[in-house]
Amino acid sequence: MFTVIFVVLVILACSWVAMKWMYPRPPQGYYGPKPGERTVPRQCDYCQHTLAEWRGIVEGERFFCNDDHQSDFHAGKQHHAHKPS
Repeated sequence: MFTVIFVVLVILACSWVAMKWMYPRPPQGYYGPKPGERTVPRQCDYCQHTLAEWRGIVEGERFFCNDDHQSDFHAGKQHHAHKPS
């Protein structure tokens, strides 16, 4: 019985070390706004999704979730929401 418990503990320890090595933590503050960045919620001018301003792209008075929405907006494309199946 001791052997089974010991083997399980060794496997758990090796798994924990492997996970820490394969998936290190991002740098401190990576997922948060930097000092001075605005955190007010804004609506994307392309998809109407609400997002904090520091997470998107501000272009004059326009706001976009990401680069793709910005380029699609300027290309004149229309956003079509995905319908759940």
